[in-house]
Amino acid sequence: MIETLRDISQSLTFRIAGLLALALLPIGLVSVATTSALLENLDSRAEASLLALTEKAAAHERSFLRTGVGAATVFASIVPELRDYNLDCDRPLWDFVSKSNGFTFAGYANEAGQIVCASNGATGSLAENAVFQQMVDNPTPRILVSDSADFGQGSKIVVSVPVFREAVFAGLVAIAFPHGKLIDPMYDLSTERPLDLITYNADAEILTSSGDLSFAPQRLPANIELSRLAQGSDFSFIDWTRDGNLRVFAVVPIVPNQVFALGSWAHDQSDAIAGISLTRSILFPVAMWIVCLGVGFFAVQRMVIRPTRNLRARMLTFMRSRQLASPDHDFATPRELREMDDTWNQLAENVISDEAMLRDTIKQRTVLLKEVHHRVKNNLQLIVSILNMKVRKAQSSEEKAALSEIRQRVMGISRVHQNLYETSSTEHVNAGELLSAVVGGTVRSTVADVGALNFHEEYDDVVIYPDQAVPLSLAITELLTNALKNMGTPDDGDRKPTLSVRLLRDGPHEARVQLCNSVAETRSIDEDLTSSGLGVALIKAFTQQMNGSYEADCTKDLYSVTLKFPIADFDDSSVPDEMPLAS
Repeated sequence: MIETLRDISQSLTFRIAGLLALALLPIGLVSVATTSALLENLDSRAEASLLALTEKAAAHERSFLRTGVGAATVFASIVPELRDYNLDCDRPLWDFVSKSNGFTFAGYANEAGQIVCASNGATGSLAENAVFQQMVDNPTPRILVSDSADFGQGSKIVVSVPVFREAVFAGLVAIAFPHGKLIDPMYDLSTERPLDLITYNADAEILTSSGDLSFAPQRLPANIELSRLAQGSDFSFIDWTRDGNLRVFAVVPIVPNQVFALGSWAHDQSDAIAGISLTRSILFPVAMWIVCLGVGFFAVQRMVIRPTRNLRARMLTFMRSRQLASPDHDFATPRELREMDDTWNQLAENVISDEAMLRDTIKQRTVLLKEVHHRVKNNLQLIVSILNMKVRKAQSSEEKAALSEIRQRVMGISRVHQNLYETSSTEHVNAGELLSAVVGGTVRSTVADVGALNFHEEYDDVVIYPDQAVPLSLAITELLTNALKNMGTPDDGDRKPTLSVRLLRDGPHEARVQLCNSVAETRSIDEDLTSSGLGVALIKAFTQQMNGSYEADCTKDLYSVTLKFPIADFDDSSVPDEMPLAS
């Protein structure tokens, strides 16, 4: 994804469009600043209007709750006094409840939680009641919701005030009224935008809701906790609700530090006030930006991108097939691009001409090099013929053996040159093909019955330069000659003599050759296989010429040699003037 975006950003169309967009940026910024100021003004007006409507909508709740708080405060001061003088404390509580419009219970519980005065004459204990337990933990006035039957049937809103005697907690006065009594129909406070009103206490407990109370939590602000809104004075803000609607909120205290009203209405309907439209405010810069991008895109595509792509297509055609296609220009192609096209045609023609000359040169070089290999092979064959004549005329067996050994080595060198011009190109040599031909020819010319030999070959695909191919082939020829000469048959006579040649690649820049032959248990290793023999000296010299290493290992019935060498690039400075021989 990042690479795709980077490629797009480097295109000419993108950059010209970016420059045009940057040139129009001041106009866009002015329009955005104007629109932003307009929105702030509209939001401020909407928030101020919502504060006023929330104050008006919460007037009934404020009046009712303040009446309850005031009555509970009065009873908290007089009920203990009535108890001290053994006067009836139930009567004033009953009078208050019976004459009020909505309150259903008023009572006093002592410090132990026992109800000693009640508007309904009931007695009992509030020791296990959550209202009483909270008052004991923190004896301060509070308003909360309770489902306890101690205050009557159904959900109640309970106003509780602590009672103190000489600064010591002496119980509480509780006044309760049904939950629905606090809700006052809001009639037509705002016909254009319906007002949603929620009341809650200082403990962030929802008391009432203008809608379904069970859905009230979903209509609260999503990014501000209700406990943070239970403090301070009037204020307003804009936020998303928990069910995903953007609304304007206003917080109004109903009972200071105890009960608060949260009013809200939809924000999306406040974008057009006094005939001002947000869409019209931002339409002009957006339209200008789109038009300029369109003009820039069309101009660049027509005058630059299309001719450039045409030139690129003809370059690709030339690269793949060496064919020159005719340019496709029209009146919209700029002069500079036409000149670039002409320059490319001249360059392509020069490349075709140079490649033709280079192919001729390579062909001549290849023919000459193959001819050199062929002539060297013929000259070596001539030397082999002379040596054959010398072998036939030799008198002693030692002289014949020495001449035969020399003849065998010359034939190996001749076979290498023959395979170099028959199996590989002049630039690269497939070592597997070369060794397969060298090994096969050597084995066939040395072993009378190849079927009587347990012979195994394995060659990986290793490509080397001729600088390494020649010493590698000579080393393998020498190793194979020594192996065939010293190869023995196991003493049990049930198995055939074993010979294996393997060319293996060890990574991208390393290779090795392994040659193993069987050795009879009763037969000693020929001295040519020791470090003092001429064969080993030649093998080490060839290995050193390849910058490789030579290892030999002999067990009870198996002799193995491993040549390791790097797959090197061509470097004529690394080719020695003459092959070093071990002394």
